Amino acid sequence: MTSEGGGQPPDRHLHRAEWPDELSPESESPMTNVKTQASVQTAPAPWPTLAAAELAAHPGNFRDIEAPADLLADVKGNGVVEPLYVVRTHGDVPQIIDGFQRLAAALAAGLEAVPVTPRPVIRIDALTPHPENAREDLDINAPFVDSLRCEGCRIPVKIQRLDGGVLQVNDGNRRYFGGQDAGLTHLPYEWEDDDRDAAGQFLDMITTAQHRKPLTQGEMTAAMFSAAEAGAQVGRIAKAAGVRQKDVKTVVKVKNDKALSGAVANSAYAWTFDQLAALSEFADDAEALTAITKAAEDEDAADEIDWTIQIERTKREKQAKAEAHRAELEKAGQKVRDMTELSERATPVWRLRTPDGERITTEDHAECQGQVWVLEEDDDEKLKPYCTSPVLYGHAEPGSSLGGNGTKNAAEKEAEKAARAAVKKGNLEWDAAEGRRRQWLADMVKRRNLPKDTTNTLTAHINAALLAGTWGICDDLNKEPTTEILATLLGITGDKAKYRTNFPDHVAKDPRRAVQLQWAALAAVREKHATRSAWRTDAQRAPWARNPTGRWFEILEALGYQLTPIEQAVKDDEPYDPYKKKRAAITASAAPEQADQMPADGEQPAADAAAA
Repeated sequence: MTSEGGGQPPDRHLHRAEWPDELSPESESPMTNVKTQASVQTAPAPWPTLAAAELAAHPGNFRDIEAPADLLADVKGNGVVEPLYVVRTHGDVPQIIDGFQRLAAALAAGLEAVPVTPRPVIRIDALTPHPENAREDLDINAPFVDSLRCEGCRIPVKIQRLDGGVLQVNDGNRRYFGGQDAGLTHLPYEWEDDDRDAAGQFLDMITTAQHRKPLTQGEMTAAMFSAAEAGAQVGRIAKAAGVRQKDVKTVVKVKNDKALSGAVANSAYAWTFDQLAALSEFADDAEALTAITKAAEDEDAADEIDWTIQIERTKREKQAKAEAHRAELEKAGQKVRDMTELSERATPVWRLRTPDGERITTEDHAECQGQVWVLEEDDDEKLKPYCTSPVLYGHAEPGSSLGGNGTKNAAEKEAEKAARAAVKKGNLEWDAAEGRRRQWLADMVKRRNLPKDTTNTLTAHINAALLAGTWGICDDLNKEPTTEILATLLGITGDKAKYRTNFPDHVAKDPRRAVQLQWAALAAVREKHATRSAWRTDAQRAPWARNPTGRWFEILEALGYQLTPIEQAVKDDEPYDPYKKKRAAITASAAPEQADQMPADGEQPAADAAAA
């Protein structure tokens, strides 16, 4: 027998015409609990049915009774509305527990089938909620209602008959109201113990809620996958679990992939759906999977996983750009080589000089027969030009004359290699932080409503930039790099992002977002100056980029953005070691909060700080 009503919860199993007077619905007692309602939608599918002749064929179901005239008339006009309570006995025999009169009426009316339920059910409109239910907020939310609408009420409500025939719900008031909002007509039920007093009822409210243990995230995903394996559709699982359909698809994808499933199974961490979705992006990248799952072992696993995912995504974006650049070079007839193919004599063009010591540009070197293009590091997004033999082709390196000995000893080479690796890793982390930071800014900009304190703070910054002229935006506001960043912050893509003058036509014309849109233009200028050189404290240190970027990060932190370690180092004007193990928490809130402090440097005026 199928589950009743495709999830329709059981209810009072008597046909309306069979209701004794004491079960007639009474006016409900006032309900004092707060109920957050969800919208009512279509009721569940009809009850499953059994052939009336099949039921009547079993001696245990036959009663020599005559259906009351009003019941028979109702059945002839409307069919059997209330399901018969039927169980399967030994030998799979359908045995009626309640509904003999309805079967008799169905047979007399010539009906071929009758609705059935495998457990006792009662009509919701025959019940009265407990007037002193302990829950102040029943939280009848949309996912809860959807689960009832999809699967029905699986846990019986406990009811008690009071004086006057009132049927009171002692346990299950949330299911009672949720069932109403789901459009259910019936609920499964069981009777309260006859000797259960009022004190016991209130204690039951405690024990049935206080000691209930929800599934862990891992248990939830395992159950969702098992349901899918058993044939449940994505939509059904999502409604039953109160999650998004894409979350269900993610779970199924991860569980079906050997590499992904193994990575998750070997970790004690409770992966979120979003993290599983991100993990599935790297199903074909064993190195990335290893890095992400290793992050799950960290003390601050949640933050470390999110940061590692951001790093791996940045790597993948760079690889895609490098592949596109390689294809572009090959199409133009340029020679492309792997680093392993180059000899020790090969030198990057930027290091080359003329015999007179003048620097050789990429354009100057374009006609050199020794020019090749190589991808120096896996994380580079562009190939770089090299000269395979500077001496042979008439060039010199810095620090050596033409034909001179510019070789380094082993220690110098090793030190240079380590320094270069640190810079590469730092640049990668900087780029990852940049993507994360700009996404946070974009999320702020697209919000229709911001907290009043945040709006006031942004307004103060905008006024300082436009009126006091302290942000230096005049020269950079309309430059191409600023336009590209602004398009990102505004969510403008494709051809629409090419023409700055049309930007106002492509954003929502909502006056509530006026401050956010102005702030986006200001932020784009700041982001334009937040280049890689800002984090460097070696010979490539650039104070003109580092100092204003540090102040910019201080402003963002005050607005609620949580800095990554490399950003924190710039803000604090401290050297950053990308190989340092310990990291600060980096999970950023999408809801900017009030600025509690402002930069003390001259670039941020006192009036601005006071307004914040």
